Amino acid sequence: MPLYYVQNFTYDGPGSSKMYGAMGAHNHDQANQFTTDCIAYLKQVGCVNVKETGSFASNQAEPLQGKEMRWDVLQSKWVKA
Repeated sequence: MPLYYVQNFTYDGPGSSKMYGAMGAHNHDQANQFTTDCIAYLKQVGCVNVKETGSFASNQAEPLQGKEMRWDVLQSKWVKA
């Protein structure tokens, strides 16, 4: 069973999203980029004033709800799964 990065976000609307992505092999750069790419995705789909809430977590079980991201090797970034 894979482990996940998990981060919560809020934005105007009001709205919120839990984002998560499978960790795969330990990669510090991918971990650091997770929050940045999630914010970029939320802004791309029209969310305004996106802010991270709570702390970034790694080694988590798969959340029951949320938006799943996946690491795109060719683009070297997290994208919506």
